[in-house]
Amino acid sequence: MKFVPRVIAPKLFLIFSLVLGCQTITEMTRIESDKDAAISKAVKETFLKDKAVDLTSVKVKTTDGSVDLSGTVPSLDARERAIKLAWQVTGVQAVVNHLEIKK
Repeated sequence: MKFVPRVIAPKLFLIFSLVLGCQTITEMTRIESDKDAAISKAVKETFLKDKAVDLTSVKVKTTDGSVDLSGTVPSLDARERAIKLAWQVTGVQAVVNHLEIKK
């Protein structure tokens, strides 16, 4: 009876890995809708217009109105400014912060 768990466990692990792997690839390759692309563009333009902090290295991706911010910023103030500016764009439903501060 101990043989069965040893055989099943690797198969379950493989299936679980494939399912998670497919989900990750799907999220990475998802194309923005026209509406989401317009939101991303507006957020990027807002970042470029802002002279208070340098937000040019911030990556912006929008999915169903949820804006994901990633990359590095020079300070905590810059990170907070990016979040605040993103929220000001019309159509933004949520802002997800993945910004890191340069050390």
